Amino acid sequence: MEEKRLPYKQPLDYRMIKHLRFARNKTLKEFEGYMNVHKSTIARLEAGKLEFTEHYEEKLREAIKRLRISNSELIHIRELINAKKQRGYK
Repeated sequence: MEEKRLPYKQPLDYRMIKHLRFARNKTLKEFEGYMNVHKSTIARLEAGKLEFTEHYEEKLREAIKRLRISNSELIHIRELINAKKQRGYK
C-alpha cells in the first residue's frame, strides 16, 4: 500500500481559526495566549472583519505548533470549510 504524504506547510486562512479553537476546546481568552494576539483581534479575524495578513498567519502557525495540531487535522478542517462553502453555510 502506498503511503500518501501530506504537504509540509498547509495553507491557512482566517476561516480556520474558529475551527482550530474548537478542535482544542479553547475560548477566545485561552486562544489569545497561544496566538499572542488580543482576543478582540482574534474575534475580528474569525469574522473576516480584519485582513488576515502574513503577520496573523505567522501568529496562527505559532498557535498551531503550541497546540500540537497535525497536518492531517489541518487538512480535515480545510475539507470541512470547503464542504460548508459548497452547501452555502458561512
